[in-house]
Amino acid sequence: MIRRLALLALWAACFTATVSGAGSAPGETDATGRLADTYVEAVAKLNEEHRRKPRGSEEQLALRLPNKAAAALSKLLDLEETEGLESSLGRCSEAALDLARVEDFNALQARRAGLVGQDAAPLDVALARPRFLLIGQNGLSVEYLERFAVVLDAILDAYDEVFGFEEWSKIPGKKLRLRVHLEERITSPPHFAPQFPFHSEVDFPVVDPDQLRSPTNDGKFLFYGLCHELGHVIAMWGSPSHDTDHHAWAHYTGVTITEHLAESRAFEKLGRNLRDARYGRTLQKERETHRATEPSLVDRDGVLATLITLHDAVGPKAIGAALNHLEREGALERVNAVRYHSFRKLEEGLVATLRSRKARRAVADLFE
Repeated sequence: MIRRLALLALWAACFTATVSGAGSAPGETDATGRLADTYVEAVAKLNEEHRRKPRGSEEQLALRLPNKAAAALSKLLDLEETEGLESSLGRCSEAALDLARVEDFNALQARRAGLVGQDAAPLDVALARPRFLLIGQNGLSVEYLERFAVVLDAILDAYDEVFGFEEWSKIPGKKLRLRVHLEERITSPPHFAPQFPFHSEVDFPVVDPDQLRSPTNDGKFLFYGLCHELGHVIAMWGSPSHDTDHHAWAHYTGVTITEHLAESRAFEKLGRNLRDARYGRTLQKERETHRATEPSLVDRDGVLATLITLHDAVGPKAIGAALNHLEREGALERVNAVRYHSFRKLEEGLVATLRSRKARRAVADLFE
């Protein structure tokens, strides 16, 4: 309980810091700081209003930016070089991403590029698609993000086909965000970052500046990892301090989607550099590995066997329908808007949505 309260306090601190967003950063002058504050505060206010009462898409939300904020941004971009200008532009560029206003972001980054000099670290780039926003860091190009977007769209399409989840972002209408950063070597795997108040974000390291290759030369399964982390985005289990699925759920969804795409003819060309399924990242491999494992909720192997048994008994679309039902009914816990499910509620969701008496009986027998 103490650990959970500490996590909640940390998330609350992150939430407060992100929502407030205002206040001149170190080095900013009053003039640049005030203009930046006008833009940053307007973005935060729109996002907070949307968080309390989601309405429409992020594109529609971005169109509601007040004229005063747009004018402040225009004035900031037009200022002559002055102390603190680059810092103010940087704050606004992050705020622009919080509304997926990529046109604003690009204008801000172009202005910053003229201030920081050629020897500075490369500035971030961004690319928006209807379902997600990609942020490229450490020298990745927009062209790289365009190629990455094709992969991510294919994964999301596969999730639609296999599970049929209705809502991805923890705040309805907001885009998924992926922060893709180039590294010399990967020391920390991809991970879902739950602390952001207005959107679901995945942190995703890569090592090839040209295109996504998986596995990497040192054996990192990045493609499977992306499929895996999206499983976390859809559903966490238990609480922030205790994952009752023992990290099995995201592995189950990850191998299921990796396998589905590997078997898809539409993925043949794209999959030449994405060979995770060839190296055993498949549901069939897990089915064989856990053939003798007793389904249970006691440990990771038991939960994985439970999910595989459920998958084979009622089908993944039924699992997706049950989670969609629980979300519509509000029958789940939310921490910083992140969805936390329980297996008891999953059973209830399945019973409520399955039409077949035989399927409902199979679910009851599995969870008894």
